[in-house]
Amino acid sequence: MPIISRRAFGIGLLAAPALTTLSAGATLAAAHAAPKAAPALFDAPLGNYRITALFDGMAGLAKGFFFGPDQGAIDAALAAGGITGDAMPAPVTAFLLQSDDRTILIDAGMGAVDILGPGFGRTFDALAAMGVAPDDVDTIIVTHAHPDHIGGMIGEDGATFANAEVVISEPEFGFWGDAAMMAQAPEDAQGLFQLAQGVYAAYGDRIRPVAGGTEVAPGITLELAPGHTPGHAVLAIDGGDRQLMMIADALHSSVLQTALPDTGFGFDIDTAQAAASRRALFDRMAADNMLVAGSHLPFPGFGRIIAHGDAYAYVPASWM
Repeated sequence: MPIISRRAFGIGLLAAPALTTLSAGATLAAAHAAPKAAPALFDAPLGNYRITALFDGMAGLAKGFFFGPDQGAIDAALAAGGITGDAMPAPVTAFLLQSDDRTILIDAGMGAVDILGPGFGRTFDALAAMGVAPDDVDTIIVTHAHPDHIGGMIGEDGATFANAEVVISEPEFGFWGDAAMMAQAPEDAQGLFQLAQGVYAAYGDRIRPVAGGTEVAPGITLELAPGHTPGHAVLAIDGGDRQLMMIADALHSSVLQTALPDTGFGFDIDTAQAAASRRALFDRMAADNMLVAGSHLPFPGFGRIIAHGDAYAYVPASWM
């Protein structure tokens, strides 16, 4: 059983009063209206699918979210990557996969959950710009149940995707629905469990928990990469001549956590396990020259991981 601490939820690093106001019974209210801006999206072919990155919003993470045994090395790696201030930009990106007969959303953005400030919830504008209505989505694959990945799944009227089956890993589903686990969590992190349970209630029997290694849609295999959360999942997508790994939150800083892969992140439940998962993914992607997509990589979030001495480097993709 994971040992839950305030650090594991980034408490103290993030001012998040909304965490304590979300309730499973009331789902959530529209905490703010996202400012109107042109939708940001990017699409490219991927075998039988077309994959589109959907920009949901931009957060400013403080450097204090990242930690390790040698703070000097962390500061040097950030400086080498051109990051000299305290704030590190962190985009929140969802992904859409479309084929002739499927419309699959990978995560759903923040929605109206007011944790990181205004400007989120833009996934819906990006979908609209593509001519995709929420009711058109037949599957939502949840990489993990943090607010910036599931907040967009519910609104004042309940489920925002009326026809979608929800796929989530078995350990992730179990963790956030576990009353005993919720009871041991810090009081100011209770809202994370409440939001997840609100999503569970809204989608009911349309939720399909799966084991790691399950092909959840044609050519899309859900694999476990735990540590960030107990059931954090990544998706191996077979694109024919292109293989892509959607690594979700296995990587939060493309500058820092490639140069120093063991660097911890404030929201990791198990820092050591998260680092081990990250290194295993990096080794695999570098060896196989796979495309990588990530929830918090510089938008549009596509690139490659290459070996760089004893560490790695992230290189944005231009496969078009």
